[in-house]
Amino acid sequence: MSTPVDHPPAPAEGPRPSADTSDRSAPPAEKRGIEDRSLVLFGLVVAFIVLAFVGMFVLTALGGGTDYIPWGD
Repeated sequence: MSTPVDHPPAPAEGPRPSADTSDRSAPPAEKRGIEDRSLVLFGLVVAFIVLAFVGMFVLTALGGGTDYIPWGD
């Protein structure tokens, strides 16, 4: 395996904290996963399905859907 020429080698240690930082800094916030947003996702899916059905009814009404006669009658 070769080392890329245009990138310097990574430091062996992570960045060192500066001298003026103390323990009162807040820990990093945890990211919320899809499990935490399942109710919002469910609501979006239901809203999309309802919107699709309402759109079908509106387009049927705009296209003159009240005069539908089945083929067999």
